[in-house]
Amino acid sequence: MNLFERFEVLEDPRDTRGKKYKLIDILIMTIYGLLCGLKDYTNIADFMKLKEDYFTKLLGLENGTPSHDCLSDVFGAIDSKKFMEIFIEWTKEIVKNKTGKHISIDGKAIKSATDKINNGNIPYIVSAFIGEIGLSIGQVKVEDKTNEITAIPDLLDLLELKGSIITIDAIGTQETIINKIIEKKAHYVLKVKDNQRELKKQIKNHFDSYNNLYGNKEIIHQKSIEKNHGRIEEREYFLTYNVSSIKDKKKWESVKAIAYVKVSRTEKDETTITKHYYIIDHKIDIKTLIESIRDHWSIECGLHWRLDVIFDEDHSRNRVNNSINNLSIIRKIVFNLASLDNSFGKVPLQRKLTRYMLDFSHIEKLIFEVIPSIS
Repeated sequence: MNLFERFEVLEDPRDTRGKKYKLIDILIMTIYGLLCGLKDYTNIADFMKLKEDYFTKLLGLENGTPSHDCLSDVFGAIDSKKFMEIFIEWTKEIVKNKTGKHISIDGKAIKSATDKINNGNIPYIVSAFIGEIGLSIGQVKVEDKTNEITAIPDLLDLLELKGSIITIDAIGTQETIINKIIEKKAHYVLKVKDNQRELKKQIKNHFDSYNNLYGNKEIIHQKSIEKNHGRIEEREYFLTYNVSSIKDKKKWESVKAIAYVKVSRTEKDETTITKHYYIIDHKIDIKTLIESIRDHWSIECGLHWRLDVIFDEDHSRNRVNNSINNLSIIRKIVFNLASLDNSFGKVPLQRKLTRYMLDFSHIEKLIFEVIPSIS
């Protein structure tokens, strides 16, 4: 199905009496607005009004275009969970096979949507991202009085994960999250920091116990050096399947390998060294380990950075009812559409948005034609 058909089934929460616009028409016009670089309901509604003749012809509107109050009310009322379920089904159709793919999970604040009434809480959205194809595949909002640790299992429950490798920053190194990943028949590469102080100490001591990490039969080692704008970055990866140093066997029973990554950055004759530790649930090879770790960084620059810099998500003030979650879902629909669009060749995302704004036929193709699946 194309995008229009996929989201046409979303349940409309509004009373049928006095309803002037179909829900799918509002979704489509909002997607147009976001693809044209608009940030909020007021400007999106103004854009719709300016393009009223176009949308009337395209969608068969009978009552002009909706106001910003109408948009705010609609997106505040849509059931976010149902909306996300349809979004995930859509991405499943695009990504037919996730086996072996690296799925990064990370949280992001939407700072300007802080609710000053409710103790100044900053809304958090936890997202799942496949970095190698640049696709957002799901999200959940962290509910008030909870945190990412409780939200991550909810997101994992929504996703099809079998055969994938899940990476999460240190906040995900929790028994409940690990058990959920195993239950979903997926694998994990999880960072260990001071939130699991004893585990980190045991892994550190294990690698420190070797007289020489190089040339040791128990240690698989690989090094990479990158030079960029006067900065030299050297990364050394050490992997072992000897997990005897982990004392709490019951808590960490799924751990089958541990890793140590030493990062040396030299800039202007000054070198800084950082050390990272990981637990892995299977006998991963060093190449896949490196890909998993490096792919996890892509959720920051490949998804979150673009949502902030290009779609200005961090300055979104829409916070009425379900607005935060629903508008975030639509941004990710727009992000995926633009990322999957290869009709312009290798063109940066920002440049694609300019082309959509100048020629709506490009947007029509995204919405009304079927996007090919990715194996």
